[in-house]
Amino acid sequence: MAATLQKNSPTRAARASNRPAYGVRLRAVRVCGLLAGIGRETACLQGAAVAAGWTVTSVIAATTIALTLNASLRPAHDARPVWSCAPRYACVGLVTLMLEPALTRGITTAVAWQTWLLAGAVYALLTCALLACWAALLRTVRRRGPHRRAVVVCASEHGRRLANTLAEHPEFGITPVGFVDDTWPIGTSHDGLPVLGTLANCADTLRATGSRTLVVAGDLSLSRTLVDALDARGHEILYAPAPDSLVLDFVPRRRHIRSFPVLPMAPRAQRRPGWGTKRLLDIAMALTALTLTAPVLAACLLAARVEGGPGVLFRQRRVGLGGRCFEMLKIRTIIPSDAHESATRWSVGSSHFTGPVGRMLRRTSLDELPQLWNVLRGDMSMVGPRPERPYFVEQFSRSIDHYGLRHRVPVGITGWAQIHGLRGDTSIEDRARFDNHYIDDWSPGLDLRILWRTVACVLRLGGA
Repeated sequence: MAATLQKNSPTRAARASNRPAYGVRLRAVRVCGLLAGIGRETACLQGAAVAAGWTVTSVIAATTIALTLNASLRPAHDARPVWSCAPRYACVGLVTLMLEPALTRGITTAVAWQTWLLAGAVYALLTCALLACWAALLRTVRRRGPHRRAVVVCASEHGRRLANTLAEHPEFGITPVGFVDDTWPIGTSHDGLPVLGTLANCADTLRATGSRTLVVAGDLSLSRTLVDALDARGHEILYAPAPDSLVLDFVPRRRHIRSFPVLPMAPRAQRRPGWGTKRLLDIAMALTALTLTAPVLAACLLAARVEGGPGVLFRQRRVGLGGRCFEMLKIRTIIPSDAHESATRWSVGSSHFTGPVGRMLRRTSLDELPQLWNVLRGDMSMVGPRPERPYFVEQFSRSIDHYGLRHRVPVGITGWAQIHGLRGDTSIEDRARFDNHYIDDWSPGLDLRILWRTVACVLRLGGA
């Protein structure tokens, strides 16, 4: 195997020098994509402005609105063709046209409805046209530019055909360098592509060949642990089921390589459009909420001080993003016997409340208001899985599958599980399932939906 890898892979020095270069290129691509998105929105809205009579200031404001709406309305895993998204773009254009005057007063609301519809249609058509041109440009760049080296899992007939197709059609930007397979001896050649290793050493094979892409052909035989490890290292993972696979009857075929169906792995929440704005929105919303609720917070602290004496802020260690611990703040509503009980007792009965004020604060979730400071510090987010104490995290991680996956994103003041009534003495398994569903399907729009329903729950005195 060593000879095979040496023959088909760059030297160790070349790989070492290529890793930082790849990171620079990846960041450059993301920056260029962001700038291209801003330029596209500006150009499309400028075209729509011709119909509505906007000024330059109006176009800048409308661009900001349209970018926010597109990021919020786009599904978490959206790979549909450009023109099938035209209705969404038309809606974004129309909403932008209606919101812009409220911010800049650049035009009056007396514009005829035909003008609004015309401007929205112009925006939608220009957006789709520019996105189609952008896709064509990317195909050209992939055909002529540097290609991503890839290892194909499974040297079956389907895998060999797919590898040959990738090699013969550089416009897809993927160059296969070999296979990993448990059924063929290492070194066996198929149409010029060797078997480089087995599934057990798949990660080593990718590293040795300098490949960033793994194409799984046929049955999905990789373990979850291996897939998560490769994804964490930045590898692109594509699943290409056989054309007669039953999987294709349940999954939309939104991407293909020369009619070979290809299913890209769903990106992590941190890599999706709009994630970069989550922290900015957290800061903005936490500052706004602290300002608006300052009188309420002061009244709650004073009432808790009168009822329970000094020490109205309750600090408790909780587990946050990546398993790191932090001190979470709450208004004191209970009186634990000692520090050990506070850290290890799951449920405290009503007799332990400080009094009617403590019971009311807990019921209305007003005791959670100091956690806005945790959001400003970066310990928490406005929306995310609720943080738990280290003692129980250790217990639940041993007894509940996938419980630890909740810590893939920052913990939050409210979450998907809480707005569905999973708080207090409810099923931990259900909470973990709801939290992981939130992470897998995260989008800015989902955060806004959870916040809206949280406010509704609090107003109903149901907590969140």
